[in-house]
Formats: sequence, structure tokens, C-alpha cells
Amino acid sequence: MEGLQGGGGGGSEREKPNTSSTSAPVSAVATFWKDFDLEKERTILDEQGLRIAENQENSQKNRRKLAESTRDFKKTSNEEKLALFNSLLKGYQEEVDKLTKRAKFGENAFLNIYHKLYEAPDPYPVLNSVAEKDAKLFDQESENRKMKVELEEFRTESTHLKNQQATIRRLEERTRQLEQQVTTYFCV
Repeated sequence: MEGLQGGGGGGSEREKPNTSSTSAPVSAVATFWKDFDLEKERTILDEQGLRIAENQENSQKNRRKLAESTRDFKKTSNEEKLALFNSLLKGYQEEVDKLTKRAKFGENAFLNIYHKLYEAPDPYPVLNSVAEKDAKLFDQESENRKMKVELEEFRTESTHLKNQQATIRRLEERTRQLEQQVTTYFCV
């Protein structure tokens, strides 16, 4: 931050916050972005952007007026220049003041959002992790559906086997009864 405020090109001396996925769990990232209120910040940025555009337009108009005043000043005689000089100087001073004000507004708008975003946990590791887990969950749900179908097929097959076993037992019982009848019939 000092690098930005100091104006030196040496960069920031402040260390960046640790934004690895282990230091920023999903709940921390979610809490930060909830508190950050992106929609509110967008509204503020929209207003600031409009004001900056308006300031740029006004500055351009004022520069044209000053350029025209300067051309007119150069065309005047030396006696008239003395009378117009104070007015021209005042115009330049006012424009410098307006440009200073415009620069401060732009810098403050930038620094405001910079301060808010500087501490933001990087959402990429968390979002990437969630996306990977989501893909795994999708695969597991797909596998689960396949296994449910397979389980239902096994249950149906098991029911058929139980029915077949019951039929086999009935037939075996009937065969015994018939064998007893035949044995009884021939023994008598």
C-alpha cells in the first residue's frame, strides 16, 4: 500500500495476504463476499464511473476554452495583454484546481475499491475445489443410479429364484407323494 501512496515504482512493501485454499475455506470466502456486497459496490462504481466520465468531458471542454483564450491572448496587442493576463491566469489556475480535484476523486475511488479487494480471499481455489467436488458428486450420483437399477434387477432375479425354489419344493413334495402312492399301490 505504501508503494501506491508513496508514488515510487518500487512496488508494495506490504505482503499479500495468504490466499491459498487451506487458509480460505469456503465459509470464509462466502462470508467475505457476502459482507463485501458486490451489488452495492457495483452501484458505487457505476456512480463513480459516470462522475469520472462527466469530469473528463468537462475537463476537455475547459481545455478547449483555455486553448481558445490563449490563442486570443496571443493575438492581442501588448497593451491588451496586460489587461487580459490576470483573467487568463485565473482560468489556468481554476483548471489546475479542477484537474487536481478530478485526480483526487479518481485516486480515492481507486484506493477505496483497492482497500476492499486487497483483503479479499482469492475465490478461485475454493471455486475450483467446489467444482471438482461437484463433478465427483455428479459421477457418484450417476454411479448410484446405475447401482440402484442393478440392485432392482438383482431383487427381481432373487424373487424369481425364490419362486423357482418354492416351485421346486412343491414339485419335490408332490414327487414324494406320488412315489409313496406308487409304493403303497404296488405293495398292497
